[in-house]
Amino acid sequence: MRVRGKVAAGLGEGKYYISREGYRRQFSEKLGFEPSPGTLNLKLDEPFTLHDSDYIEIEGFSEEGRSFGGCICRPVRIGGIRGAIVRPERTSYPATLLEIIAPVNLREAMGLSDGDEVEVVVG
Repeated sequence: MRVRGKVAAGLGEGKYYISREGYRRQFSEKLGFEPSPGTLNLKLDEPFTLHDSDYIEIEGFSEEGRSFGGCICRPVRIGGIRGAIVRPERTSYPATLLEIIAPVNLREAMGLSDGDEVEVVVG
């Protein structure tokens, strides 16, 4: 399956969450890569849902006296680079926004700017 979206600015929170050891360890174990801090946000024309059998679950955890919610992930390729869609359990993002993690900073590696159209190969 292929999904197209436009690069969008995020809230800047992805870097903080992705850098938490509880997430990093699970991403490495379950997705096979350690993600670069931050996410690439893509705005879609249509909502994208992760079906029950399609995702990898990342469990919530506690760290430094704070609890962090779980999330679900789906492996993808973007510009030939392996990555994953990340959809947190606790989020205010609409289903028309994808957050993607990868072992490299996708904006830098692909020379992306806000508004650029990108194709994501899901699966």
